Amino acid sequence: MKVKLLSEHPWLRLSILFLVGSHLILIGVGSRAYGQEILPEGLVGMFERDDGGYFTLVDEATQKEVTKAARVLDIGDSYIDGENRCWEVSGIDGDIVYVRKISDDALAAVKDESFAARAGIWSWLQALLSQAGRQQRRVAIYCTHSDESYVPTSGTHSKEWGDVYKVVEALKAEFEKRGFAVSVSYNNHNPDDSQAYVRSRRTAADLLKERPLVLIDVHRDAVPRSEYETVIEGDELAKIQLVVGRQNENRDANLEFAKALKARADQEYPGLVKGIFHAKGNYNQDLAPRSVLIEFGTHETSLDMATKAADLIADVLPKSTGAAQKPIEQAASRSTTWIIVLVVAGVIAFAVLNGVGWQGIRDFLGREFSSAMGVNGKKEGRKQADDTGDGSHGSQNSRNQKDD
Repeated sequence: MKVKLLSEHPWLRLSILFLVGSHLILIGVGSRAYGQEILPEGLVGMFERDDGGYFTLVDEATQKEVTKAARVLDIGDSYIDGENRCWEVSGIDGDIVYVRKISDDALAAVKDESFAARAGIWSWLQALLSQAGRQQRRVAIYCTHSDESYVPTSGTHSKEWGDVYKVVEALKAEFEKRGFAVSVSYNNHNPDDSQAYVRSRRTAADLLKERPLVLIDVHRDAVPRSEYETVIEGDELAKIQLVVGRQNENRDANLEFAKALKARADQEYPGLVKGIFHAKGNYNQDLAPRSVLIEFGTHETSLDMATKAADLIADVLPKSTGAAQKPIEQAASRSTTWIIVLVVAGVIAFAVLNGVGWQGIRDFLGREFSSAMGVNGKKEGRKQADDTGDGSHGSQNSRNQKDD
């Protein structure tokens, strides 16, 4: 009976085959549908030392120290130092990491005039679209290592709700002073283990739903204080360090953004950015092309030193993205002007293609701009009539005077 039913209804056989095939695909290739997320390479692991030690990076040619790092490094990782020299890891021997210099100026491209011109055009387009959509420019901030703290401030390098959240609050306040909307997550991702970035991934994804210009993961380093202390414009504060993961699909874009950020900081606040690590790991930076991990000082610098650095980086970062806030009236005026130009160009192109002639163009523009000006045009007309006495209101006033 069942065989006869299937033979008489071919569509039923096809439906059954489709359902069985879909099920096999879901339990096979599509394991994500069953709640098993496929994690990107470089997301799971210990990317910072947890034994209290650190590595010393040494120039293999001169045996001179380049920097210190608590970050776990691998052959092929690179580091751009404060002077913008780029070093590549060539060998590791215990706590000594050997590096070789591969560039004397790793930021040359971002300082090139042609790059600046391209960045300017992109910034103009962003500003125009932002005004047209009435969207306030936004920054998103969170902390993967929720426990990180400053010993001079809290007496410990680690606690349940770390001092890094105070740095987040300082960043938020500084960005808001500059007219930006700020999305902040206070989610706690403890413990600081190999799964920390897996836990913070959902936080990062949720923040990106609000389409921020930049996504910042706030950390602090774990090397000696001398690596990070500096004085800028008379204030003692902590340097910052940028980290970009090598194991993510947006690594080129994120690295270029980090370079642009350092180049701008070097120009306005020399010595603020200690360097840029392009190191093993993902750091959830595959989620967006403007994701950056920023280390504010080290466990031996104070919270106050870190928050002072937050003030300066909040000043620099928007400018390096081309999103520095401008007066609303000026931006709106520019946007309106360009919209009018584009409309006129479109009308002329339409006229040429359809052969309506210049008289047709003048008639069309007269109608459209009269409509576009709307109430403002009417108000201006009334004002002129009142000033000259030639309008309807002026005539009414003359009649009233005669009656009197």
